[in-house]
Amino acid sequence: MNRDPGTWVSPLVALVVLAIAVTQTLGALGVTGAFGWRSAGPRAAVPLPYLAVERAIDRRDPHFTFEDMHDPFVFSHPDPDAHGDDPPPRRRPKVVVPVVPVVQPVPVLTAILWDNDPRALVRWQGREWTVRAGGLFDEFQVVSITRDQVTLRRGDSALVLARRNPGE
Repeated sequence: MNRDPGTWVSPLVALVVLAIAVTQTLGALGVTGAFGWRSAGPRAAVPLPYLAVERAIDRRDPHFTFEDMHDPFVFSHPDPDAHGDDPPPRRRPKVVVPVVPVVQPVPVLTAILWDNDPRALVRWQGREWTVRAGGLFDEFQVVSITRDQVTLRRGDSALVLARRNPGE
C-alpha cells in the first residue's frame, strides 16, 4: 500500500470541491422553494406607484380554465366539434384619411424704415424683430430690404415678404 501524501491530495481536493458544489446546490434549491422546501427569504418592498400592478398580478381568477383557450398558432375554429369550413374573414372597408399638408408659418412684414441704412420690422413667433440686410434672426438670414419687400433665406429656400397695401 502506497502511503505517499502526494497520492492522497487529488482525491481529497475532489471530495472538498464535491462537498462545496452539493452545499451550494442544496442552498439554492432551498431558496427557490424546490421540493416543497420553503425559506423565509426577504420580501422586496414595492414602490407605491407599482402597488396596484403588484396586487393585480397576485389576484387569481377562480373561473379561469384552459378548456376555453385555443392554440393561437393554429388557424382553425376554436370549437373542435364545429363542422364545415371556417367562414371567410371579413374585410373591413378601407378608410381613406385625407392628408392635410402642414403649412409652415411664415414671418409677417410689419413695417419698412427706408433711409441710408434700411431696416424692417418682422413679426415672427409672437415677437417683433428689427432686421437689416445681411443680418440674422431666429432661423432666417435677411438677404435684402427694398421699399416694398424683404427677402429672407431659410436653408436653401428663399422667402419674399411683401408690404401690404393700406387700401386692401
